[in-house]
Amino acid sequence: MTSKDKERWERLAALGVKGEIPTPENEPKMSAVILQLAEPLLKQHGKTAERAEAIISLTIAGWNKSMVPPDKQPSIEKDLIDRFVPKDGSAEDTGVAIQLMDFVAERRAKLFPDLRKIVVDYEVDISGGRLTLNVTSAPIPEHR
Repeated sequence: MTSKDKERWERLAALGVKGEIPTPENEPKMSAVILQLAEPLLKQHGKTAERAEAIISLTIAGWNKSMVPPDKQPSIEKDLIDRFVPKDGSAEDTGVAIQLMDFVAERRAKLFPDLRKIVVDYEVDISGGRLTLNVTSAPIPEHR
């Protein structure tokens, strides 16, 4: 097991996941969900591999932020901005990141209002003009 795999399992264990559970047949795969949410942004702005990967990362961040209660979202958003926008980044960069996450949250509410999963880990591979996304997700308990 690589150190990356070990870190992934530690994150899953911290969420109470005992092992990998396949996606139920009646539920969409999270990789397809994230790509559907990101599609308009990828078409408009994902001209380079770096931009496409940034859009996927921010889409996942927006998805996860939308899974927490509204009163906890501002602190989550601050943590995400600190992660995505360099310390010397402009206010415009921060505004774009917030706008993108809000766009994703709105699309999630319309397209997947009842899907309650958090993205724990993901891998983006862009080669030969194709984007492949692998997502590890965990269900969110109902009492949250």
